[in-house]
Amino acid sequence: MRQLDESIRNSELLERAALLLEEDCKLALEKNNSWIWERLAAWRDRPFHPLARGRGGWEKDEIETYGAEFGRLFALRWCAVSRDHIRKSPAMDRREPADIILAPSQVEALTEEMARCGLAETHIAFPVHPWHLEAAAPLEFGPELASGEIVILGFVGPLVSATSSLRTVAIASTPHRHVKLPLDVYTLGVRRLMSAQSLHNGLLAAALLEEASSRRPTIAARVRIADEARFWTFDEASRDVFSPRSAVLGCAIRDFPLLADDATFVPLASFSVAPCAGLPPAIEQALGLRSGVSIEAFLEELFTLVVGFAVEALQCGFIPEMHGQNVLIELIRGQPVRILLRDHDTVRCLPEWLRRVGLQPPAYLIKDPRRATMLLQSPEELIAYAQTLLFDVALRAICEMVDRSGHLELRAAKGLLRRVTAREIERLEGASDVRERLRASFLDSSEWPFKQILTPLLATPQLGLGMPSAIGRAKNPLANLEVP
Repeated sequence: MRQLDESIRNSELLERAALLLEEDCKLALEKNNSWIWERLAAWRDRPFHPLARGRGGWEKDEIETYGAEFGRLFALRWCAVSRDHIRKSPAMDRREPADIILAPSQVEALTEEMARCGLAETHIAFPVHPWHLEAAAPLEFGPELASGEIVILGFVGPLVSATSSLRTVAIASTPHRHVKLPLDVYTLGVRRLMSAQSLHNGLLAAALLEEASSRRPTIAARVRIADEARFWTFDEASRDVFSPRSAVLGCAIRDFPLLADDATFVPLASFSVAPCAGLPPAIEQALGLRSGVSIEAFLEELFTLVVGFAVEALQCGFIPEMHGQNVLIELIRGQPVRILLRDHDTVRCLPEWLRRVGLQPPAYLIKDPRRATMLLQSPEELIAYAQTLLFDVALRAICEMVDRSGHLELRAAKGLLRRVTAREIERLEGASDVRERLRASFLDSSEWPFKQILTPLLATPQLGLGMPSAIGRAKNPLANLEVP
């Protein structure tokens, strides 16, 4: 109940952030300002979750300083970690975090401090979220701090801003580069840490996405994949990849493709955010750049892009976690042209269907096979991740917000979504039984899976790194809609 109270209190605080966004949204597409759209996505957050506004562990000042909704810049802190306690990505070369994150003058200043402290040969410098360094690191790493295996440094920088993910920050001077950091704050009933297990699984999932794109031109034409191959984490002497402390200290670097001046990336969640009522600014400004394009035409383009990829991925036997935060839309002069996928560590797979199209199931690191949700046993389980996260979370929110704005009634928006889904399923090439299964699940079934949140959350004795949830059944939101 404490988290529920915090969620309500923080919701009142965050509503004020909407007023700060109104001016910032103007002409943001024309200025290729992806940072503004990250702020919008954070303000909407997860529309399905009753604790979406919760920031367990933060007070009012910390929410305003470090929350994406308020758009403030802050400087990263740094610590030096003994090379004996570092696990790095197998895809990583000899470079260190500072070489990629910092400007040359900053690297020089950090290197000088490491040399003065006698750490240059024995330690590697890690960036740390400033709040996490003060609140969490001393509790977890007291012995290492006392022994000098971890040393807190005086160097600070660069300036960053929170993205919609909260624990991931964008570098102000290099906006196409994000840094993902452990942040021991509770959101959605989850500690926002960063496990070595998940990072390694993300490498395998990204490889699967790349392989699917190389085999399927229709996927390659719709999708870009963020580069998340570079990461470092704390490592115990035991080298246990499942060690809880490996999730408390580390960093991962995410690079987005560079875009032309007339293009930008917009989180899918931003299309369902209207800070001060009316049409969501992401939609309004996209339409403003395209003379004569109706809102129905824009939504059809958007739905076709994301639903078309989702059903193609399902046919291949996998589905990324396609809620509005992990999926970004590449807009060129206001037109949706491609998806950018990020946070690859939660790509769900059905091994049987993967093998049918010549793809190998990823060798995910799984601690408890009985509770694993990465490698699934049935088509229904796989399809449910698209139904609950893409349709029920991201696309439903867009339809509802457009309806609320008065520009397109909810039933009409849902009817459009059904027509697009039916069309994209029919366009699939390959096994007819898979197409039939998708048609039955999305269009013909009277029921639909939905995520149960509160009951599983209240039944969880100790919060961990995965959101407590279960699957229930509800009415199919695409059923009983006429399709011309």
